[in-house]
Amino acid sequence: MIRSNPLVAFPIAVLLAFLSAPIARRVATREGDQRLYHLIIAAAITHLVFSSVQLWVVDHIYHGITDYNRYINQGAKLAKRFDHFDFSTAHIRPPVTILGQGSVSIAAGVVMAIIGVNKLGLFFVFSFFAFLATLAFFRAFCVTFPEANHYRYAVMVFFLPSLLFWTAGISKETMMYMSMGLAASGAARVLAHQRGGAILLVLGTIIGIYVRPQELLLLMGAFAVAGIFRRANRARSWRGLRRIAVMGLQAALVLAAVSLSQQLAKHGAAVFDLSTVAKNNAGQHSSVVYHPGPAGYPKDVYTVMLDPLPFNAHGSTQKVAAFENTVIIVLILISLRRIRRIPRAALTRPYVLMCLLYSIAFPYAFAALNNLGLIDRERVLFLPFLLVLLAIPVSPRGSPPQFPWEYSEGRRKRRTRRVRWGMPVPAG
Repeated sequence: MIRSNPLVAFPIAVLLAFLSAPIARRVATREGDQRLYHLIIAAAITHLVFSSVQLWVVDHIYHGITDYNRYINQGAKLAKRFDHFDFSTAHIRPPVTILGQGSVSIAAGVVMAIIGVNKLGLFFVFSFFAFLATLAFFRAFCVTFPEANHYRYAVMVFFLPSLLFWTAGISKETMMYMSMGLAASGAARVLAHQRGGAILLVLGTIIGIYVRPQELLLLMGAFAVAGIFRRANRARSWRGLRRIAVMGLQAALVLAAVSLSQQLAKHGAAVFDLSTVAKNNAGQHSSVVYHPGPAGYPKDVYTVMLDPLPFNAHGSTQKVAAFENTVIIVLILISLRRIRRIPRAALTRPYVLMCLLYSIAFPYAFAALNNLGLIDRERVLFLPFLLVLLAIPVSPRGSPPQFPWEYSEGRRKRRTRRVRWGMPVPAG
């Protein structure tokens, strides 16, 4: 059994915390908001602290029964081989496959080949990777709304408890969170005609297709639809070729995710049949009733977003989840002005449309897990996109509209005519 060595692990944590300082300084300078400097450093340290929290919870509440034991044990064996430049995965029990769970073990082996075989140190490194993924989600929001204040979204996405807890160690959720963060940042750049987006999108997709390719299908589908509403950039040449290249990239990424999902299906994984997924997970602890089809969609939304609530939570872990779900309800209620602007914002900023489509499809697909514990873990792939919809910039109450999604097309045309003819523009 692989153990933690605090004498080695904590210097790693200190080094990672120091590395967050120049990152925070660069982001704060780029966004022109020095409050972000201290916020990002606090977020990095909080992510590292949650590594110890997750280990304690698993040891004392789940009695050490968790998937990461497999990744750590296999990764330790692989790390010894990697140290001698032997990259074979043969004769390791249980067998290590490149696709699926084995990819997480390989990632653990690569990290432990660098830092040594140390469970806590491994958790610190992957929690820092998750922090960088959260930073990628934040940058995607900034790219989408460059003219707005980004502090609200930063506070929500950096400090939501489940995003901190379930990505605080080596797991498929952490790997997919990294994948989604890079892909989201890349998609936002592509949709906003900024450089470097395709590279980030491909890197995120490569990580995801080796861990859970079927989970990328929702994001790639939403990105493909949002790309249709991507406005032409008249300041750039070769606009037609660029649009064709983007469409080709979208098609290639979707086909890659579908192809590898079918490979998983050949090995017995029910990746497309939601009813089969629900049936396989039925009878487990914390199972819920899944009703496939559109009629059951409202129940799916409640299950994925808000179940459990304080009145039906049982046990300490469910009570913590119920507290966060209550916070989400409060965030929704105080964001009603922003929610009203979603349709118009989606038409002017394609990344918002991508987040909207993904947030609509996710509850339908993942309620089929039929288990609150699994849903709570998988929800980390959903919340950063949902929070975008709750953080759409709006003008302060009583002040004139500052953003195009705050007023209708008719009011926009009347406002344009008044400005053109030198007439006064009424407030609001």
